[in-house]
Amino acid sequence: MMNEKWSGARARYEAAPVPEELNFAVAAAVRAGGRERKRRRVVRRSLATLASCCACFVLLVNVSPVFARAVYEMPVLGSLARVVTVTQYAIEDKNHLIDVRLPALENTGNTDLEQRINLEIQTRINGVLAEAEDRARQTREAYMATGGAEEDFIPIIISVDYEIKCQNERCLSFILTKTETIASAYTEIYCYNIDLETGKELTLQDVLGPGYREIANAAVRTEIDRRIREEGAGYFDGTDGVEGFQSVTDGQLFYINGAGNPVVLFEKYEIAPGYMGTQEFEIAR
Repeated sequence: MMNEKWSGARARYEAAPVPEELNFAVAAAVRAGGRERKRRRVVRRSLATLASCCACFVLLVNVSPVFARAVYEMPVLGSLARVVTVTQYAIEDKNHLIDVRLPALENTGNTDLEQRINLEIQTRINGVLAEAEDRARQTREAYMATGGAEEDFIPIIISVDYEIKCQNERCLSFILTKTETIASAYTEIYCYNIDLETGKELTLQDVLGPGYREIANAAVRTEIDRRIREEGAGYFDGTDGVEGFQSVTDGQLFYINGAGNPVVLFEKYEIAPGYMGTQEFEIAR
């Protein structure tokens, strides 16, 4: 019975007309040939298949109360039904390659929360993409103005993606990243930690309590010392005028992991040389 409902929903989904905007995005993404572009098309087809399955799943949740109730009672699929869907597109032109995958809150039971978070994500990403596209255009113009050959210009790669870190009945934690690659990669990270029962965005103090700063600082310093001692890691230590880790801040980036512990984040170059990348420290509770 469940398989019949799933097959029926999939058939209805696949029979739906493809929006013109999707045709444009796909056409723009696959304009050019070449081995690398063929590889990218394979990836996109895989993602499109995943999106199709997600759409069928969401359709069944909405049209079949029996299916929705059964899914909700399953520990993994139940949480998925309440949390996110994916909007994605890829565009390629002479200035840049853009690959975007965005999350959206759904089925939390809190419409105001969903609208607020989804609008914030969309507005934020629209802004950073506009800035990145301007930089890509200016970079190409500067390259051409200094005698560079158009066919030798390497487009800037701009990608936006997200990763769910914790998802259960009480909490949703995910990170959104924007990476811009020219000669090297520069990444901006945005963290969302949401109490699904209250609709409140959690702070580090909410998770660790009034002494959160001392607790987090001690954990970070202990782990930095261990990494230096056992792994030979390099961190800024105040020499050459570059300060190392001082303290977590009021707006400290963090996510909540599957064990329910906060993990504080420091972006590239923040407390360590660039080759160390983003630094993460779990604060055990």
